[in-house]
Amino acid sequence: MMSRDRYLGTIAWDGYDLDTDGSITIVRNSKEDLIEGVIEYLDKLSGRGAYLECASIEMAMIGKNSKINSEVEVARDITETLKTIIKKRRHNG
Repeated sequence: MMSRDRYLGTIAWDGYDLDTDGSITIVRNSKEDLIEGVIEYLDKLSGRGAYLECASIEMAMIGKNSKINSEVEVARDITETLKTIIKKRRHNG
């Protein structure tokens, strides 16, 4: 089996009403790329009070067999892990 992982992060901001609330979800191929992308968007949207709402890794396990070709997806929440990493990086500069 070979794996094909996707890392997702949603950056959100609160507005004055439903019309000014917003969010953006980014997809990356590695945890490091996701961290860098989240930090970039948090900085870019800091004037809106942006925050990391959630993050996950979606793992797709692809089985290669002459008779069977199957794919099983598993998602895992990594929100708190990413928040901790980002907080440490910002603190350490």
